[in-house]
Amino acid sequence: MGQAAYDMNAVRRRRAPQTRKNVPLRVEKGGKRRLTPFQAAMQHAIQLISVALMVGFAVSLLWSEAQLVELNDQIQDAKAQLVSEQSQYTYYNSALNSKTNITSVEEAASRLGLMKIDQSQITYIRLDAGSVLVRKESAVHQWTDFLHDGAMTIIGAVNQAK
Repeated sequence: MGQAAYDMNAVRRRRAPQTRKNVPLRVEKGGKRRLTPFQAAMQHAIQLISVALMVGFAVSLLWSEAQLVELNDQIQDAKAQLVSEQSQYTYYNSALNSKTNITSVEEAASRLGLMKIDQSQITYIRLDAGSVLVRKESAVHQWTDFLHDGAMTIIGAVNQAK
């Protein structure tokens, strides 16, 4: 036998699609009940309110976190400024202590030719109220004092006449 132009055994044959057996379906009462239009509207409203509340909570959470971050930044800035001010206070306090140290004061006094006071140099005097001189600050103040003293003199004279 010669060579066949087409070998029928080499070709794979497709199987014919098998039909499924029909399963008898049963319909039973129950399942998801139908909603009235009012009930459906209420359900949608409740869902919208729930979503709105969740979005509101998310926004308020983000807002509070943003405020918290901002306040923490302000606290850090205040702490840095406090540390700087405390360092400056320490510097000024140590400079003041070094300037008012008794040895530096005595050194400055000896440089200026100052000496400690002797008790025999102290003289106590007593002044009565009439021997005190008061320097007036301005012409306006002098005029107001003059008017006040004049008014008091007149009031004193009227009281003595009674």
